Amino acid sequence: MSKLGETAGAALVAHPDVDKIAFTGSTEVGRLVGQNAFKHGVKRLTLELGGKSPLIVFNDADRLAAFKKRPQRSAAMLMQALDLAVKTANVGLFFNQGQCCCASSRIYVEEGIYDKFVEFSAELAKNRVVGDPFDVKTEQGPQVDENQLKTVLSYIESGKREGAKLCAGGDRVGSTGYFVQPTVFADVKDDMRISREEVSDICSCAVFLVFMVKCDLLTCFMLAGLSYSLFSPLSPVTG
Repeated sequence: MSKLGETAGAALVAHPDVDKIAFTGSTEVGRLVGQNAFKHGVKRLTLELGGKSPLIVFNDADRLAAFKKRPQRSAAMLMQALDLAVKTANVGLFFNQGQCCCASSRIYVEEGIYDKFVEFSAELAKNRVVGDPFDVKTEQGPQVDENQLKTVLSYIESGKREGAKLCAGGDRVGSTGYFVQPTVFADVKDDMRISREEVSDICSCAVFLVFMVKCDLLTCFMLAGLSYSLFSPLSPVTG
C-alpha cells in the first residue's frame, strides 16, 4: 500500500499479527520503519530505500600506471578507458530518464581525471537523443508527468543559484511534452541542494552531478540508502 504511512503504515508495522514488513521509499522513513518494527518484536524486514546513490571514479580507472610504462600508447588508451568510465556513469543515471531509485545521482571523480571526465560527460549529454520513446533512435524519453518536469527544472535552477557549473543542458526540450535536456553539473559541493536531496521517493533527478573527490569515502556513502558503485580496476578501496 502507498501513502497513509503515519497512520495505516505505522499500524501495520506495530501489529503483532504482521510477521514480515517490506518497505520501498525514502531512507529517512526506512529508518523509522526499522526502528518501529523492532520495538514490537523481531520481525523480518526488507527495505528498498532511495537516496543520492554515489558512483566513485578513481584515477586508475584510466589505468594510468600502465600508461607510464608504455607512453607511446598512453593517449589512445586513456581516451578509451575514460570513454568507458563516462559511458558507464551516463547509463547509471540517465536510463529510464533518471526515474529510478538506484540511479547513480552523484558522481565523484578523482582530481587526476576530473577535467577530462567532465568534458566527456558534457559531450555525451549534448549528443543524447531526446524524443518519442517509441522511436528506436530515442535514448531519453519524457519525465513521468508535468509535476515531475517542474520538480526537475526547479532542482536545475537550484544548482545554478548555488554555484554549480552548468556544463550541458539545463532546460526543457521544446514547449510541449515533459522532456528535459540531459544536464551535467560540475564542481558540485556536498552541501548543495541538488547533492543532498532526492527528487522524490521513487525518482532521481535526470541531472548528472560531478564532484571532485576530496572527502572521506564514508561521506560519499552517507546518503546512499539503496546502492553505491565504484569504478576502479586497480585501487584497493581501503588503501
